[in-house]
Amino acid sequence: MERAKAAEIKSYMNESADPCSDFYQFACGNYARINSADAQEVASTGLFEQLTKALNHKLMYMLNNKEEDRHDTPEDKQVKIFYESCKRLELGPNYEAKLRELISEFGAMPVLEGDAWQESHFNWLETSARVYYRYGVTAILAIEITKDIAENQINRAYIGQQDFLLESRSMYLDEQNEVYRKIYRNKIQNNLEKFLSVKSSLAKKTAQEIMDFEVELAQGLMDEKEGLDITQTTELLTVPEIHKRYAPVIDVERFFYISLGENVTDPVYEFNRRYQENLLKVIPRTNASTLANYIFYRLVSDFAEVPPESEKKRRESCIDLTKKTFAKNLDNMVYRRYVNTNETSNEIELLWHQLKATFNRTLSFSPLLNWIKPETRQLAIQKLAALTLEINSYTETDFAAELDNLQLTVDDYVENMRQTRLLSMRQVREEMHQPAKPIEDGQLLSYTPANILVENIIKVPVAILQPYQLWSEVYPNAILYGTLASLIAHEIMHTFDDMGRKFDLHGNAHDWWDEKSSENFLERQKCFTAQYARYVYNNIRLKESTSQSENIADNGGVRLAYAAYRNWYNAALANPQTLKQLAKEKLPGLNYTGNQLFFISYAQIWCSDTHSRLRQIQLATDDHVPGKFRVIGPLSNFEEFAKEFQCPSGSRMNPSKKCKIY
Repeated sequence: MERAKAAEIKSYMNESADPCSDFYQFACGNYARINSADAQEVASTGLFEQLTKALNHKLMYMLNNKEEDRHDTPEDKQVKIFYESCKRLELGPNYEAKLRELISEFGAMPVLEGDAWQESHFNWLETSARVYYRYGVTAILAIEITKDIAENQINRAYIGQQDFLLESRSMYLDEQNEVYRKIYRNKIQNNLEKFLSVKSSLAKKTAQEIMDFEVELAQGLMDEKEGLDITQTTELLTVPEIHKRYAPVIDVERFFYISLGENVTDPVYEFNRRYQENLLKVIPRTNASTLANYIFYRLVSDFAEVPPESEKKRRESCIDLTKKTFAKNLDNMVYRRYVNTNETSNEIELLWHQLKATFNRTLSFSPLLNWIKPETRQLAIQKLAALTLEINSYTETDFAAELDNLQLTVDDYVENMRQTRLLSMRQVREEMHQPAKPIEDGQLLSYTPANILVENIIKVPVAILQPYQLWSEVYPNAILYGTLASLIAHEIMHTFDDMGRKFDLHGNAHDWWDEKSSENFLERQKCFTAQYARYVYNNIRLKESTSQSENIADNGGVRLAYAAYRNWYNAALANPQTLKQLAKEKLPGLNYTGNQLFFISYAQIWCSDTHSRLRQIQLATDDHVPGKFRVIGPLSNFEEFAKEFQCPSGSRMNPSKKCKIY
């Protein structure tokens, strides 16, 4: 395994490149050639895609295994039934009839009814609310039940914008993204034709109307350049207070009542007020038939799937669809079968304590943080002490209670979707009057580590702990610290970035920074804003954003992980019993020191390739900068990197002006 890892690392590198000019090219110069997204016909390739692929391979085996599995619980079997129903999905009259039945639960869709459609029988707000009540599909306006950001032991309702497929305002409004809007419009047209048998000319016209309406809705989205966070975009009000703002165009009181099945008397949060203000202009000028087609299209598209023709692609597609509904169950199934070892838990626990101890010393004693006043530094130390880490194994989850006697069938995917959605929404409504549970975002938390600011907790996905993917006891510790420790350290830094610093040690929204320290933070943040705005990707300059949370976390994270590695190394050097471990800090065929191997391993976290047709989408929707700049940006700011690779002062990777917060 040691030689295999060395060969993998070496294969991605372009050792003829000057590490002091472009360290990404040095560490990742051959990656795109070996792992071309275009050649593989995938959206992107990289570490997290590699981890997901390895996880999916395990899921594929589990879900397709017909033999009795001693690990299977009754709930596991329901997940397998759902997956099997997806594999058996076939388009045809029966499938279309089931989708039309969904629509008929709430009324009639103009594009299907033609002149027979009766506008007098349609109310956009009531229809949208009823669709949400039953199936959780948001259309035009949305309600969410989740933790109160200021009092995280209780749940609150939030009202605001719907989900948007193209995600960002710029994707809907910028001229350079017109090509993606056309692709989206064509997809709507194809779906209308394929799932509901709408004639091509009518489907094209309806798709354009739906697309135009969604673009108008997107006028109310926040401009991502503003870098506004949740504390700046929410306002706690009573339902009547919000109702008064938008009546009579938006009957907020009725929307709440139908969406949740009760009159909401507790205060609620309004999210992104400008979206609702935009609705006041958009709704009156939009035809009722367009509103109806839009709501019903969103409902149908949430249930409709096109089964791939090949068996292999169908299996892969159904794993992704099963994750959407049962991500927690799948992670737990993998953990119980493949990852649940004392070695894994002990290694993570040890790494976690080393990182926290290292950052505690920095916060306590480093003169480089003297720009933070002592009282604020002490509060930061207390918040760090309260910060916890959790593996997303869901071993404490009562899946029997969560699935609540759910009975699925192998031959009816649409009905299975209905039943899981009905159950999910019943549970959502019950949460209104229950203590807040931990934040759950199964799919996201299955993919990447995440800092849940409202809980002051870092969650690590099972996928990242798969043996030999990131680390193994036979690898040098430089790799462990350069990869896994760097990713966890990145999340630790989010605790104190431009958004995280507005939440206290209990995870409640509370600005605990003194005024002067806050001013110093914002001044240092400007350095990152200017630095990253100079980078060019795909012939486009990166957008200049006030928010720099991801870049702050990247920069502080690699510094923290490296400091922890050096602490481990020095401790091993001073102890005769562990001195022999240092001989492992090199890999065969790679003539680099342990320190250099740390930086190479860190850089290779971000080796990646994005499909040529999707690079503009990446820039418009991803909060993170492209992988190249997640290497160049932090390392060019880091004196220890320049020292290890002997980069002359003034070189690209060792500029005279460096940005630093932590």
